[in-house]
Amino acid sequence: MTGEGRVKSAMKSKEVHYGTWEIGGPRHYYREGLILRNLENAVIKGRVLDVGCGTGSLVVKLSLHGYNVCGIDMSDECLEVTSRRLNLLQLNGRGEVKRGNALQIDYPDSFFDAIIAGEILEHLEDDHLAVKEFWRVLRPRGVCLITVPANPGLWDKWDEMAGHKRRYSGDGLIPLFTGHSFQVEKVFYWGFPLMRFYHKLVFLKWAKHIENKSGGAISINDTVTRIGLSKWVTIILGNLFRIDNLFGSLPWGIGILLMARKIRD
Repeated sequence: MTGEGRVKSAMKSKEVHYGTWEIGGPRHYYREGLILRNLENAVIKGRVLDVGCGTGSLVVKLSLHGYNVCGIDMSDECLEVTSRRLNLLQLNGRGEVKRGNALQIDYPDSFFDAIIAGEILEHLEDDHLAVKEFWRVLRPRGVCLITVPANPGLWDKWDEMAGHKRRYSGDGLIPLFTGHSFQVEKVFYWGFPLMRFYHKLVFLKWAKHIENKSGGAISINDTVTRIGLSKWVTIILGNLFRIDNLFGSLPWGIGILLMARKIRD
């Protein structure tokens, strides 16, 4: 059975566990747009690694923007779905996927022009080992672009459900990269004020609804989930959240985007 077939099979059983279901919604849409815009400003073309690529939405977008993309993930189902998407869009020449994670990247030293790790570091026991591995596979002056949850004081039910080990402050995140021969070029707080209100008033209620209804297993057939993942809700709210970009210098967002450059080989 293909990865897509497994996902459809799981959908019929009304339970899709985190890591195999289609990640989406307005927060995801906004965050991927933020990553793409910052990457295009820093790296015009070249090889890009997407660490923890999931079901491939960012891999596809990067390929369509002209980058040569490699995606790695620990989920075979996700990798098969991503590979199928690339095949259907005839993007095989620009995108490939393989099994791997942030601590074991099966590519040579100095291979990539850019690395993206969106919402990855907070899941790791030792984030230093991941940053060290990012440095290894980046070419000199290559760019590492990551997003993580911000502000330890905002820890809530979703962090527990998602398996987070920590949330970050800018002061804690910057030394993580400068200590491994990176030069930090940008620290941007995203998600204030609109997305922070959305998270508290809508997203957390959905998370508690999912936990109470199915013990944390996400059902695509659930009405609340289906509305939240709908195309128009995603696009409208995802673009509305861009208003928050005006406040990116303030440390009040729910997430941090950091861009750092490898400064020596």
